[in-house]
Formats: sequence, C-alpha cells, structure tokens
Amino acid sequence: MRLTLQQIETFYWVARLGGFHAAARHQHLTQPTISARIQELETQLGVELFERERGRSGLTAVGRDALAQAEEIVKLADAFARIATQRDPMLGLLRLGANESTALGGLTELLTQLKTAYRELHIEITVDVGVELTRRLISRELDVAILNESSSSRHVREHTIGLSNLHWIASPKLVRKREITPAALASLPIITVSAPSSNHTLVMNWFRDAGMEPTNISSSNSLSTMIQLVAAGHGVAVMSPAIMKDKISSRLIHTLHTTPRLRQQEYLVAYQNERRGSGMDTIIRLTTEVLTRTGVIISRSVKED
Repeated sequence: MRLTLQQIETFYWVARLGGFHAAARHQHLTQPTISARIQELETQLGVELFERERGRSGLTAVGRDALAQAEEIVKLADAFARIATQRDPMLGLLRLGANESTALGGLTELLTQLKTAYRELHIEITVDVGVELTRRLISRELDVAILNESSSSRHVREHTIGLSNLHWIASPKLVRKREITPAALASLPIITVSAPSSNHTLVMNWFRDAGMEPTNISSSNSLSTMIQLVAAGHGVAVMSPAIMKDKISSRLIHTLHTTPRLRQQEYLVAYQNERRGSGMDTIIRLTTEVLTRTGVIISRSVKED
C-alpha cells in the first residue's frame, strides 16, 4: 500500500504539536483516528517514529529525520492547493508567544491587525517570561515569540525589531527625588522578574557595574503584580513605563533618572524556520509598528536611558 498525504500530514502535526491529542484537535479528528494513521505509517515504513514511554510521544532518531521531509511535503501540498484556490498564505494554526510587556503594551492591537490581515489564521496565545518562551520555541511548542531572550537553536530564526524601553520606576511615597544614585537604590527593596530572567540579570549587572550589591531582592513572574507593589511603595523595579501609563498619569508611579543609564536589551521576534516568508514579514512589521507606537520598544537610534 502506498503512503498517503493524510498519513504524512498527521505525522507532521503530531510531531510539531507535541502529541496525539493536540494533533487530533488541530485536524478536527478523533484521537483513535490519529493513532491509527500513525500506526499504519509506521507499519508501512517498517520503523518506529515515536517513542511511547510514560505517556510521552517524543520522536525517535528516525522520526526526527522523517519530520524534515514531512515538513517539505506538507509545504508543497499547501503550495499546490493555493495554485487553484489562491488562498491566503497564512492559514491554520499559529502558536504565538509573548512576554508580559508585549501583552500589556500592545498584544490586543497586534492580534486585531493579524486577524484582519489573515482571516483564516487561528492564533493560540501563550504569555510567559522570556526564558520559558525560548524553551517552548526550541522544543517546537511555539511557532513565533515576541521577547528579549535569545535562542541558539538551529531551527529558530530571530529578527531584532528594536530595543527595550526600560526605566527604574518607584512610588513618589518611597523615592521623592527622580535623580538618584545606585548607592541610594541599593538600600531600597528591589523587585525583579524571577531569576534567571533577563530582567533580573539586567538589574543585578547594573548594580555590580556600579560596585553595589542590593541586599533586599524580591521577585515575581507577574509584571502586573510588580506594578501594584511599586505603586503601593513596597519597592522599586526596572520596567517599561509604556505598560503603566495610568499609574504614571495619576502620579502613583514616576520614572527615575540614574547614572549609569540602563543598558537596553534587544527586542526580538523569533520564529521557526519553516514559518519564514511574506506572512512572517507581515507579523514582524506589525509587531514593530504596534510596540513602537505604544512605547514598549524604541529604535536603536534613540539614546538609551
């Protein structure tokens, strides 16, 4: 019996989405149908494509080799279908990850614009810290992520869209003067995103470059929680003013001016190699426009502060 495109597509989605249940949901099939197709494919090939241990379905060495060929077959099949139907090039499922600064600063508008541009695109959102988003990209659990954590994975591409727009922030109740030294900040309660985040590393390196070591460090993986703590005067933090404009306008929080200045981080759109093309170019362009307009990122040409 000859292999079928259905079998290859099912194998591709099980491998890409990381499980039989996820593939069944994506292809609108039952899980037994997915399992049967994979079993038929393995029987016809005479190899095992997945390791089925302790409820997991990771790829075998042969399965990893087969995935690269399956990706090409699925892309060719999609391209062939578009010849006749002239459908939108961005179809199906897009698993999009974003750090919380992006989520609070412009994700709603970005999603609206993407869904307007690509009406047949189904977007699943993951909001998390950069370290976790990077891990999910490397393990192919995400297609695209907006973050400032770099990946060294061969199958992930990265496009720099600007620099972070980070400032020391505090409540006027805790820090009255906006001009302040590292020595003065080091004696205050500091709140960072939990280590080993880029936020925590940035804060600690900034103090160490000034020869200081803060003694009171609290951490949270929720920027919303950090904003509330800072507004209540329970600590100072490094964050983007773009995500707390209401707190700044109501004078619950103000930005501080320090020397040395903060070293702004690169902001990235990272994505799986197979997603490159005009659709990804549009995602990068829209992300850049939205986050620049809202102030989450700044151009490289803008002086760091």
